[in-house]
Amino acid sequence: MHKRNLVVVLILALLLGAFVPVTSAQGDIKLTVLTHWGEERLLTAQQAMFDAYTAAHPGVTIELQTVPFEELLTRIVTSRTAGTSPDIYHIYNLWLPEFTNSGLLAPLPEDMEPFVAEGAAGTSVVGVTYNDQMWGVPTEVNTYLLIYNKTLLAEAGFDAPPATWDEVLEMAPLITKKDDTGAVTQVGFGVITGWDSGVVHPFMALLYSNGGQYFSDDFSTVAFDSPQGLETLQFYQTLVETGGIDQSVAWSELANGNVGMLIMANWYRATLMLSENIDYETEIGVAEIPVGPSGTESATLAYNWLWSVDAGSPNQEAAWDLIEWMNTAAGEGEPSPMGNYLVTEMGGIPSMLADQAAFSEELGDHFLAPYVASTAYARQEPVIGGSQEIKTLLQTEIEALFTGMNDAQGVLDFVVPQANAILEEFRAQSGG
Repeated sequence: MHKRNLVVVLILALLLGAFVPVTSAQGDIKLTVLTHWGEERLLTAQQAMFDAYTAAHPGVTIELQTVPFEELLTRIVTSRTAGTSPDIYHIYNLWLPEFTNSGLLAPLPEDMEPFVAEGAAGTSVVGVTYNDQMWGVPTEVNTYLLIYNKTLLAEAGFDAPPATWDEVLEMAPLITKKDDTGAVTQVGFGVITGWDSGVVHPFMALLYSNGGQYFSDDFSTVAFDSPQGLETLQFYQTLVETGGIDQSVAWSELANGNVGMLIMANWYRATLMLSENIDYETEIGVAEIPVGPSGTESATLAYNWLWSVDAGSPNQEAAWDLIEWMNTAAGEGEPSPMGNYLVTEMGGIPSMLADQAAFSEELGDHFLAPYVASTAYARQEPVIGGSQEIKTLLQTEIEALFTGMNDAQGVLDFVVPQANAILEEFRAQSGG
């Protein structure tokens, strides 16, 4: 379903939902929680966390629902239509404008605001705030950096990762390999497809590292139609033309030792650690985003997820209590249940400062340490109305560039007018 249509459906669903009676038993409380963590090991860890809460809170039961990430937004909307909305959502912060403007979410209770403002990292506080209101408790902060395979770089004659785009352009084609039939079996620079953030976030990180901006200062227009933006797309185009990028080898083959470099978020660590085809400790390295010809220093972006509560939930007080419990340290110097889940199960960076301190050793490993350091300079992904739809639009055109079906200027010519129209339409709908 088109993202703009999803917003319309969401508004209608909220109106229809107002006429769906909500019943709950007196005394006992059942909380329903919706997440996108459906892998078996993650399900087990989540359930253990919820079981610990219910054991300490007699009369409360928790039903865990999970869907794949690509189905999460649709599930939230359709559950509203059906009158089966969960009490608690784990959501991507870019969805806040549509969700809050349509009345889907309950704001963070005033007495919990210090818990977030003082207990979470600054970028995460910004990430859960929209229209000067906090809408939940941040869970994880993610940034994008360059992951590389040391063995493949060494085999191509390089003993260090690239620091500039020119170095990427030199290295990537030399890492790419073909078999006797001419089929590509190893690629120098992997690119993600089929996932909007996986396509657009690396583009944004490269754009920022080339001195560019994604939106104008007042967020009224996109700003990637600049010389820096065109150079970023031309960087991709050159890699495609020289064989540094080749879609014959999927980006996920990094975990099998067949991709030389990939711009990716820190949560991918868990997959790399579990792979039997690479040596995580000795083969995998992480470096800052290479600097472009118009840039002066490496830059990247950060994005957040948060626990939030449905505005129509009859159990809001209990829901917020669970969320606060999940993100509160179990004891002096100990992590919170959520922090423990994020670090031990996902290889993520928790938003809460107490969790970062409790896991200082784990977060200091050779892979995560550069990501933690990048949170000090990463730019928070702008949370503005229409940005999700623009991301999807840009994703499609960049993917066409990766396959040689579009060129750099063609991407801008197609996306920019539509993106600016989306921003204008959202401002008109919001009365801004």
